[in-house]
Amino acid sequence: MWLKKIIGAGIVFSVLLMPVNKLDAESRIPAEPSSKVASAAEESVKPDPNALLIGQTHHQGRAAYTGSFTMVADNGTLADIIIENHSNHPMYMNLYVDDYSEPMETMISKNSEKTVNLLALQKTSVKVYIYSRIGHEMDLSIRAEQFR
Repeated sequence: MWLKKIIGAGIVFSVLLMPVNKLDAESRIPAEPSSKVASAAEESVKPDPNALLIGQTHHQGRAAYTGSFTMVADNGTLADIIIENHSNHPMYMNLYVDDYSEPMETMISKNSEKTVNLLALQKTSVKVYIYSRIGHEMDLSIRAEQFR
């Protein structure tokens, strides 16, 4: 969600910073979509592949999901972990930030999506552990993205 806001703000600022004479010239041209403008807008919406920490993963079964990734400063300081719980039971996620931290636990309600935001100012290792407390069948989609 933050990524969409940042990209949207970038597009707004780029239009606001555009020279006035360019805007006047474009207003005289008939309203036809420019392929350069359309392709530039599409490129700005595409996520940077280097910022993908956990690719879109679908997990089913009774076994817990475990995943890990490392945030590095070159990719930015913010990250989102997006979990979609497709099952009819709540699931729980423990996040371990670096090896010495206490786990942060959060619940993912049944048939819902949860986004967990992380901030890391330096190289940070993150472990994700998602489970059912009483052994229900799990049906989850997980992804993690890092951005500036």
